[in-house]
Amino acid sequence: KGAKAKKSRSSRSSRAGLLFPVSCVARQLRRGHFAERFGARAPVYLAAVLQWVTHKTMDVAGKISKKSKQQRISPSHLQTAMQKISVLKQLLRGSVPRRHVRTVPQSQRVASPSKKKMTKSKKR
Repeated sequence: KGAKAKKSRSSRSSRAGLLFPVSCVARQLRRGHFAERFGARAPVYLAAVLQWVTHKTMDVAGKISKKSKQQRISPSHLQTAMQKISVLKQLLRGSVPRRHVRTVPQSQRVASPSKKKMTKSKKR
């Protein structure tokens, strides 16, 4: 009665449904000293982004190699694929791709409340 069922071990990658290793990404984040602390979901998100970038690049490079009637993807196919994908092109340049955000007209903006000054009794 009191015996508990053993949990089967599963990797963070399999739990997230990713092919890229989440634990390796987490280790590289720690070793890189990018931040003092980072959340548990940060390596999962980064691994997902890396997997998406790789998938998109290889997909376009595969189509380019098929078009040129070759069975193997060569470095030139990858280079051409990177130039064709606008988001990756911006990333390689160093600029951050941004989504188009609607701006709120000046008349509809709400004034932010001013910060109250702390009284001497509240200061410590």
